[in-house]
Amino acid sequence: MKWLQNGNLAKLVAFFVISVVITCTVSFAANGWESFVNDGDSTDNQVADSTPNGEDGTEGEQNPSDDIPTLLPVQKYYHSITGLEVDVETHLKRPVCFVFSSADPLYGISSSYLTIEIPTEYGITRLLCFTDDAKTLGKIGSLAPSRGYISNLASYFWGILLCYGNDDSVKYDYIPVDDTLDFSKTAGYCYTEYNSFVYTNADLVNALMNNSKTEESLLEEITLPYTFPDNDERYTLDGAMANSVSITYAEGNSTQLLYSPSDKAYLLTKNNTVKSDLLNDKALKYDNAFILYADSTTYESADTTQLIMDTYSCGTGLYMTDGQYIEITWEKDATGSLVFYSNGEVLTVNRGTSYIGFVKSSMKSSVKIS
Repeated sequence: MKWLQNGNLAKLVAFFVISVVITCTVSFAANGWESFVNDGDSTDNQVADSTPNGEDGTEGEQNPSDDIPTLLPVQKYYHSITGLEVDVETHLKRPVCFVFSSADPLYGISSSYLTIEIPTEYGITRLLCFTDDAKTLGKIGSLAPSRGYISNLASYFWGILLCYGNDDSVKYDYIPVDDTLDFSKTAGYCYTEYNSFVYTNADLVNALMNNSKTEESLLEEITLPYTFPDNDERYTLDGAMANSVSITYAEGNSTQLLYSPSDKAYLLTKNNTVKSDLLNDKALKYDNAFILYADSTTYESADTTQLIMDTYSCGTGLYMTDGQYIEITWEKDATGSLVFYSNGEVLTVNRGTSYIGFVKSSMKSSVKIS
């Protein structure tokens, strides 16, 4: 009892409380430190986990060049016949070709990038002119009739053929063009001047093609008779000089091709007069010129005479560019395509516009080159 009375109990309780407080404080401090250390380890682990492991700590790190966009090459498009660079719309468009009489007043002919001159009877010639501007020209003509062997030539280049009738009087095999728009059968899409010359224009051509639902898109790539040099280079002939070429189809109908070094092109003249487009007074010039010799047959009866040019078989010819020429051959291959050859290889020609003059094989001597 004295022990309790003297305050020993109070001292014991105080000691016990102090011990508990110290024990709790030490325990809390220890647990808190461990939690702090563990939290730090966890953070380090998260950082380590978010960084890809790699050799020497470098593999997997973001390369600054990854942020630089890769520049893809610009897509180039080329004209289906000339090989010249064009926009994608022109690249995918079928050519339109008109049949003209070479002796009549001509409008819109300077827009032609391929002009083919073809004989008919008595040394008269017609022109088959390919253009992309049929829907923009103010006046087109004078239009002439087509024939089977002219249709062949249009089909080789997948052309939409526009003509004024067909004056074949003899039946023979030829390749019909998928789309032939005959103005003589569609009243209202052409007009006559001086009761002789038939013309049309962009609005009328637009209306005719729309109403006939003509397919203007190329369904497949055109197989040309020739190839072009790679990388837009210019092809150099190893041939004889051809500064002037003359074709005499008949008295009063001759064609001359005069080379212009400054233009690197052949100027077309008829009967020694520069052939110009009456629509814009623009002279006709071509980067390439061909003369193709073809066999022919003439049918005569009491009522009519008709010449048929063999544009669907084979023959020989000449190719001219840059004031030089070489001899070539031509033929229709097994697929029905027209092909030009030089020394057994498909002919390489310069990109650009072309003139092709067909000449009867029996009249080779009418071609003069100087």
